[in-house]
Amino acid sequence: MKKIKTYVFNAYGALLDTYLPFEKYREELGEHALIIYKLWRSKRLQYSSQLSLMNQYTSYDKIQKYALDFACEVYGVTDEGIKKKILTEHSQLHCYPDVKEVLTSLKNDGLQTAVLSNGTPQKLNSTLRHAGISDVLDGVYSTEQVHAYKPSPAVYDFVGEQLGLARNKICFVSSNSWDIAGAASYGFTSVWINRYERTPEHLPYKADHVIKNLAELLTLE
Repeated sequence: MKKIKTYVFNAYGALLDTYLPFEKYREELGEHALIIYKLWRSKRLQYSSQLSLMNQYTSYDKIQKYALDFACEVYGVTDEGIKKKILTEHSQLHCYPDVKEVLTSLKNDGLQTAVLSNGTPQKLNSTLRHAGISDVLDGVYSTEQVHAYKPSPAVYDFVGEQLGLARNKICFVSSNSWDIAGAASYGFTSVWINRYERTPEHLPYKADHVIKNLAELLTLE
């Protein structure tokens, strides 16, 4: 992709493995651990969208807790200690095995790398440091800096302004198909990492490329 100058990644799911806390506490969460995880993910998106429509910006840390409380309540998990541990572990995630090598390769090719996330700046920076990839990122951007959540165009405007690049010079990479739809509608080149063969969103805005792991990003033309 010769015209691309910067690769912007969603942090959670694209670079960082978000299921690890639920795997660690699978026994305490019971047979519904995976379902709780999936419901937590969907509720985070729902709550951030609802609050945005209400013009009631709320810290994403709070949204994550609200969503986890809901998911756990649905499946009868009442232990506050487990929920607290999961949220703590979510600040200490590991990246997928191929991530650092790919980011390093992009930088060695003279390209910029950055993160754009709904996560709060403090937690985002701390988690990226813990995962050992903060040194191969040129920028870390949070939607909190705009007081809007993806897929609001205001968020993508902000990133373009920070990078000083036109939208056609930016490639956005995410593991969330709704996130990809937002970036594609805005005019970013978009790459969807579909590691788990998920069904794409039925929206008119599709990914320019679909890959199964981050290493495939280096092979795109």
